[in-house]
Amino acid sequence: MNLRLLPWAAMALLVLVLAVRSALPTNVGAVPGGAPVPETDGGGPEIRLGPVDVRELHDDGSWNRLDADGAVYGYVSRTVSAWGVTVSLGEGEPFAETTVHAPRAAWDLDGKTIGLSEGCRVARKDGWTGELSTATLDLAGSVLRVPGPARIEGPGVSVQGMNLAWEWVKGKITLESTTSRLSPAKAPGRKG
Repeated sequence: MNLRLLPWAAMALLVLVLAVRSALPTNVGAVPGGAPVPETDGGGPEIRLGPVDVRELHDDGSWNRLDADGAVYGYVSRTVSAWGVTVSLGEGEPFAETTVHAPRAAWDLDGKTIGLSEGCRVARKDGWTGELSTATLDLAGSVLRVPGPARIEGPGVSVQGMNLAWEWVKGKITLESTTSRLSPAKAPGRKG
């Protein structure tokens, strides 16, 4: 063998070893002690992250943002599973400064959805808030869907119901089986 080819042969061997090693299944990863570790769907290589800031940028300059205390990026499944989550919706839209807080979230980057399996709390800058059970944020359709119970409150009104669909860009909220409570002192359009 020619001595000039020896470094190239060594590099080719190293690449082969790394390729075989990455193809082997492994469940070992460095995680800080005491940190909750969500599991990703689909298996495959994962990237474990500390505090994260994930942004979805749109052509019109608006964006959605997910901040989390920690996360796992599933390379094969293209999902970000996170804990200690705050999602900022529709930045640059008429309903900017709408936030969703959740203990856990799973962002499907291809499907453009964020699953909130442990429920969430929604808050808008105009005083509207919501306590929601398991929910899904459809980022492409700009709609938050809650197939179970939901409670929303605003200035002077509290509404409970089932099957919430909140289209945050259109400002449209629908609920089934609703019950409402009005606060006379704070009701919209009333003074005193």
